[in-house]
Amino acid sequence: MSKDQVRPILLHAHLFKNAGTTLDWSLERSFSAGFCDHRDDANMRGNPEYLAKFLRDNSGLRALSSHWLPFPLPSLSGAVLRPLVLLRHPIERILSVYEFERRQAVDHPGTQRARDGDLQSYVRWRLEERTGPVIRNYQTRMLSGTYPGEGDQQQFERAKQLLDSLPAVGIVERYSESVVLFEQALKEEFPEIDLAFRRQNVRDAGDRRTPEERREAVEQNLGELLDSVREANSLDLTLYELACERFDADWQGLNNAEALLDKLDSRCQRLGAS
Repeated sequence: MSKDQVRPILLHAHLFKNAGTTLDWSLERSFSAGFCDHRDDANMRGNPEYLAKFLRDNSGLRALSSHWLPFPLPSLSGAVLRPLVLLRHPIERILSVYEFERRQAVDHPGTQRARDGDLQSYVRWRLEERTGPVIRNYQTRMLSGTYPGEGDQQQFERAKQLLDSLPAVGIVERYSESVVLFEQALKEEFPEIDLAFRRQNVRDAGDRRTPEERREAVEQNLGELLDSVREANSLDLTLYELACERFDADWQGLNNAEALLDKLDSRCQRLGAS
């Protein structure tokens, strides 16, 4: 089959509290009716056959986002699947998870714990093995395709294999640069791609601290729990470091990177981005 006959499809692995809503906003703007924000989690989770059938049955789709994208991805005749992933520092991510659960109107154990206590009490509860591993090597577990699993080395190796296969790696703390890398890596197969953005689902848009400053504040707030948090996220911390190494290498190898970043900023400003 010639290259012109192959159907490229973007697949966004929308990880919880990893800036996925902003990326979905851009994908919908760029692809319009060709984008699907897929919410049938029960059928999608752990079911690559379902994903393959869904893509075959919806031949007009150019991009799809799911909270439960099944890894490894299926093979699809006549198509090439390009996964998009944003990773976030697991320590900083904890505060975002806590604040999100605090403001949810629904009632389940996570939201109740978040509303009823401070960050330390919530994290202490979330570190217990009987709770869902939302802040325990969550990104490794999800990208391994075997969530929740055991949070072990086997899951890490599967997640690393996926990381190595990505057309580009996104880093939440460097979102604008991630968009530039995504666009450059994908522009040949998706000439129309435009991931300019207005940030979505941001609790405190006026927070001008650097990612490092926010992370340090979370670490101080965690106090005596910090060592336990790091231990519970040892795989995620390593995966994040590898992702940053790949990210830095890709960025340094990009021609006119700063000019591309300036052009993206101008496009975002035209959309009314702050």
